[in-house]
Amino acid sequence: MVNRTRPVPDADQSATWQLLEIGREVRIARLAAGMRLLDVARQVRTSASQMSRIERGRVPSVSYRLLAKSAAVVGLRLSVKAFPGRRRLLDKPQLDLLNRLRSRAHPSWRWETEVPMPIPGDLRAADARATRPGCVVVAELWSRLSDFQAQSRAASVKQRDLGADRLLLVLWGTSANRRALREGGEAVRASFPLGTRQVLAAMSAGQDPGANGIVLL
Repeated sequence: MVNRTRPVPDADQSATWQLLEIGREVRIARLAAGMRLLDVARQVRTSASQMSRIERGRVPSVSYRLLAKSAAVVGLRLSVKAFPGRRRLLDKPQLDLLNRLRSRAHPSWRWETEVPMPIPGDLRAADARATRPGCVVVAELWSRLSDFQAQSRAASVKQRDLGADRLLLVLWGTSANRRALREGGEAVRASFPLGTRQVLAAMSAGQDPGANGIVLL
């Protein structure tokens, strides 16, 4: 298990291992394609000795662009994706939002916070989950809406992975958040058809809201 108190040394160790793996895969693909080191080096505008170091994982300062080009020449596609390194804890503004939402909901809802994904090694967590017989609601709590498409997409994936029936985006009712929602236009309404009053009316009655929604508090 990675030591979360040593993020920089752990990242350095992980990068070393990944460079070795990438180099090995590039070398295998190059040999399978019948290409020489010099053939690849010429196409990516580097030296054969540098290509040799790449294949052996001996290039601690190599650029991502050069790695991607080297992989492409031998028929591979390099892909890098960032994952959470640790589970984010709810901060005070989020907890305040959650408390406001819970105060408006019927007591029959059972609440959990920082709900982990049921996927081994996945460090994502939903901010909150409310359950009652026949309905599971995931709530993502945001102080500021900065990128609706990106934030809502990430929240929707959490809903899917947790198998929740409904997704609520719970925001502070600031002018900036209201403006961001207006600018989102039809995309907001299509993905989250319910507004604050509709969601709170259903939650306060202990009922399934019936669709995804956005709550401004």
